[in-house]
Amino acid sequence: MKRFATCLVLLVAVMTGAAHWLDLVNFTDLTTGFATAGPLWARYAVGGAVALLCAAGSLLAARRPAGLWRRGPVQGLVSLACGLAFAALGGSGMLAAARQGTTELLQQLLYLVTALWFVLLGAARLSARPSLPTGSAVWGIAGTASLYLLTVVRFIFKPSGMVRVPPTLEVFSALAALLFATVLLKAAYLPGAACGRLLSLTGCLAFLLCTCLELPQTVCYTLMGQADRDRLLLSACLALLGLLGAACALTAAGEEAPEPEAAA
Repeated sequence: MKRFATCLVLLVAVMTGAAHWLDLVNFTDLTTGFATAGPLWARYAVGGAVALLCAAGSLLAARRPAGLWRRGPVQGLVSLACGLAFAALGGSGMLAAARQGTTELLQQLLYLVTALWFVLLGAARLSARPSLPTGSAVWGIAGTASLYLLTVVRFIFKPSGMVRVPPTLEVFSALAALLFATVLLKAAYLPGAACGRLLSLTGCLAFLLCTCLELPQTVCYTLMGQADRDRLLLSACLALLGLLGAACALTAAGEEAPEPEAAA
């Protein structure tokens, strides 16, 4: 029942992404980001309603999901795919970043660290025996640093505003990816922690914003010749992170792990 409810939430997220695509193609000026028809508040109301649905669905998740400390092939494979995608993103942008400035070069280097973190996480999830990704959480913390910087850069430098839906969406997408990656880091190193519901919430939000909304939006911009390869690759990385969020949300909807024994 809990997993069925989570699947319904994810299905609604997919349908929201399809509606966003139709809105972009038919009722949005992609050059400016302004809506050409329909009330602006309705677009945010739909997104807010789906976010509330994600929050409601997370209440059904286990507080300590037993599946987080078991072998997880789906999570492992998607984590490896995230690692490879971030490696491609960081590697492809290194030469151009060297000419653009320190901030851009730092971002590309952090993407490579993120790639390493997700590869290590994927290897741990594919291991026959439960294990930590690394001996120290420092690698995991460093692996999320690129998402911190991405959120700040998008918030400061993107020409966003409530009246411009596409760039505003990209800010929220980066924030959702950051929040999910932070909770995932906690779950990876503290499998007994009561973070299942928060993992479900942030995972569903990352799937909604990164996979179902930003990726189709970037594809639309690419088809119109207004987005380059690096932007599309970045959105693909976030979309894979959103898929990992969906997988974690389904895991969190599984059985509850027993309460940890109190120290004597």
